[in-house]
Amino acid sequence: MAQKGNKKDSLEELKDSLYSREKPAQTNPDERSPLSPISDIRPPVAWKDTTIESRPARPIDVETLEPIAMKKKGWSFATKFFLTSLVFFLGAAGVAAYIILQGGNTISPKNIDVQVVAASVIDGGKPATFQIIIDNRNQSPLQSVDLSIDYPDGTRDPTDQTKQLTHEKITIGTIAPGQQIKRTVTAVFYGQEGSAQRLAANLSYSVPNSNSVFQKPAEASFTLGSSPVSISIQAPAEAISGEQFGVDVTVTSNTPTPIADVALQGQYPFGFSVVSTNPTADTGGTTWRLGTLQPGDAKVVHLTGRIDGQDGEERVFRFVAGPISDPTETSIKVPFIVVPQTLTVHRPFVTANIALNGKSGKTVSVVGQQTIQGTVTWQNNLSVPVSNLELRLLFSGPMIDTNSITAANGFYESRSQTIVWSRDQDSNLASIPPGGSGTEQFTFTTLAPGTGGTVYVNPTVSLSVGVSGVREGQSGVPETVSSAATIEASIASAASITAQALHFSGPFQNAGPMPPVAEKTTTYTIVWTVKNPSNTIANAVAQTTLPLYVQYVAAGQGSGITYDSGTRTVTWSLGDLKAGVGYSTAAKTAAFQVALTPSASQVGGTPVLVNATGFTGQDRFAQVGISTGAPAPTTALSGDSASYTNNMANIAPKQ
Repeated sequence: MAQKGNKKDSLEELKDSLYSREKPAQTNPDERSPLSPISDIRPPVAWKDTTIESRPARPIDVETLEPIAMKKKGWSFATKFFLTSLVFFLGAAGVAAYIILQGGNTISPKNIDVQVVAASVIDGGKPATFQIIIDNRNQSPLQSVDLSIDYPDGTRDPTDQTKQLTHEKITIGTIAPGQQIKRTVTAVFYGQEGSAQRLAANLSYSVPNSNSVFQKPAEASFTLGSSPVSISIQAPAEAISGEQFGVDVTVTSNTPTPIADVALQGQYPFGFSVVSTNPTADTGGTTWRLGTLQPGDAKVVHLTGRIDGQDGEERVFRFVAGPISDPTETSIKVPFIVVPQTLTVHRPFVTANIALNGKSGKTVSVVGQQTIQGTVTWQNNLSVPVSNLELRLLFSGPMIDTNSITAANGFYESRSQTIVWSRDQDSNLASIPPGGSGTEQFTFTTLAPGTGGTVYVNPTVSLSVGVSGVREGQSGVPETVSSAATIEASIASAASITAQALHFSGPFQNAGPMPPVAEKTTTYTIVWTVKNPSNTIANAVAQTTLPLYVQYVAAGQGSGITYDSGTRTVTWSLGDLKAGVGYSTAAKTAAFQVALTPSASQVGGTPVLVNATGFTGQDRFAQVGISTGAPAPTTALSGDSASYTNNMANIAPKQ
């Protein structure tokens, strides 16, 4: 440790030595190891596998050491980011300042307001007014401004309600900065009462120094209030299945101005069929064109029909009123109003059914000039007895032979052409238990074609039966119950054909002995004649076959007759045979020639020249097959010329 006093300690001496300008004397040169002069000191590439203690000390020459210069470093990332942000901020501030100070040319759609002012409920058929307000809150004007209005379907022009109004364009021009523009539009709206409607407005404009066109939309929603017309329906709440009932539909105008092209359309439930309408409907009994309704006008449509259904079923009718201006349209596109009507179907209290020749239904087909067997079946469908049941069967149609009508257990009233069955004729009708049933029978025939000099085309016979009785009602008071049934019979045409044999007359020149002689040939002419009184017969064909002893010779030119030698069949194809042939127009005829070579075994007889003729076809009206025929002609000629005598009929023996 250094001593105090005048003597300097070692630290002071070292300090004096370091700051002295004189070269220090090397008083003790062995105190520091000399450094060897090395011109280039480089760090090793890799550490050698030696310890520090084993490495030899390398002398360093202090005089050769040079001061190491400090390496110059660049700006850090944070510094650069800060400087960039500062530059961007200053630029943005400059642009904002420019816009604020010079910003008179900038237009924003947010500063344009388009508002459509309308009532929430608008009455249909009456003029309605809308106000459209446009505000330009920009500092620049709007140029070439147009306002377009799109109206809902069914809208009409208030100045002429026969014209539809679908689109309207209003030219405004220029709207100055801060200016407000108001425009008013008027229209008459039609549609279903309570329906939601929408009016759409669209503002188009351009801005200064730009060719672009911009748009600003707006709209208003409203509900249609009262309809321009009203519909009232008078119909029964219940209907008997299969029975006719009536419906009255009244369409009334509710507007102070005329309504043009008003139409009514009926939408019917399943099982309903229209019998008649007044006035006559345009399309299938469903659409009526009522024309123009003046203020307060009312038009009534009367509808008669019948409905088929199960007991207790509910069926819904809908009647729609609206405009139909196009004469080719068959339905209402934009309805004013739709009114439903519910009807409950009930099974008849007492059912009745008519059958002809075992066939039942609304329409059947029967063959004319034949006796027709008919039945009326009835049944009590109630849970209580029915007393004093009465059935009345009415005949109608010009083809009925009224003198031929008969009824078992019934009384025929010729004056009214009605058969009556009651307890006076049938005691079983006095009281019918629940579920009780029975059958009544009758017959009739139709007149022969041309009776009274009249030939009827497509004739029909209609029969309708009414059933009535008395039941004990729920209140204990007797109630009358009734039912009805109808049937229409299409009378098939009573076509006829004859086959006549000739020798001395007809279109062919015949030869051979008369009377014919055994083992010698005699020729004959066979003439077919067809008549058709009432309905067109399609695919009419006549056919016959030849006996073994008769040979086919020829057919008349253009007759349509052909011969099949394999089956020995002669065929006449007539095609469509029109109604009235042989009555109002000439009968159809065709002829062919045959050759008879009788055998000795036929001597004294009148052999058949051709077998029986069959005639077939399809009645287009009655939709039934037609089948008739003609007997086989023999050598006993009928209707030939005066040259023929009765002794020429029998075969003579060989001479």
